[in-house]
Amino acid sequence: MPTTILDVSTKGRFLKTPIKGTTNIPYDEIKHNLEKIKAMQPLIVCCSTGELSKWVCGFLKRNGIEETHNGGNWETASFIIKNSQK
Repeated sequence: MPTTILDVSTKGRFLKTPIKGTTNIPYDEIKHNLEKIKAMQPLIVCCSTGELSKWVCGFLKRNGIEETHNGGNWETASFIIKNSQK
């Protein structure tokens, strides 16, 4: 199953993401999309700074979405993605 890159940045920040193929669900919409997100596993969660992704990963795991990994900020997530494709 392919890994979903989930960007939890606001819609405005997401428009500036350097990561292609990323799905955006802003952090303030996460709790309303748990079933949708559950179906997207495994996940690498990222955002522009890395702060929201850390919070969202914990929230998702507490809500039974276990295949969740914190990708941190966009730069770190890009590095993880590039190295996993080798």
